[in-house]
Order: sequence, then structure tokens, then C-alpha cells
Amino acid sequence: MNAELQQKLEAAIKSDKPLDEIVAMLRHYKEQGVTQGEVYSFLEVLHQAAPDDATDDRILEVADFVAGFCASHMKVWDGENEERDCGDTSPNFLP
Repeated sequence: MNAELQQKLEAAIKSDKPLDEIVAMLRHYKEQGVTQGEVYSFLEVLHQAAPDDATDDRILEVADFVAGFCASHMKVWDGENEERDCGDTSPNFLP
């Protein structure tokens, strides 16, 4: 996942962009060859540096979409579990 895509995703998360638009962005990333693991790893970094609770909540919501913990119509990778570092699809952000 290149720096430009990271910057766009971070800006979308920090904005008031509707979650379905962020999911559409993630689907576009997937079409460009970005893996589930790349996005999830980036979200982990954002989570660690979240400036406030509201931003952190948004990051966690987006992480759920990436991991597949959401309604089926909002899934991006649809259970493909592509190259996730943690080896499963459960969010592991929480202490």
C-alpha cells in the first residue's frame, strides 16, 4: 500500500465521510491489488497514533470492515483472509 493510498485512507477516516464511501474506497484499493493485510497493518499504525477517541473509534470501525466483522454487504475482502500478519480475521487492536 503506497503512501498516497495511505494518505487518502487516513484523510477519509479523519473526515466525516460516510462509512459506505470508505468501504467503496477500500474496494477500489483491493481492485488495485492492495491486500487485506496491508490495509490492516496500516490501520494498526493509525490506531496506535490516534489523536482522540473519536478518531480511534472510526479506525476500529474501518478495521472491522477490513477484517470482515460487519454486514455482508459491507465486506471488502469477503472472508478471503489475504496475508494478514495475525493469521486470523479478528481485530487485534484492543489491549
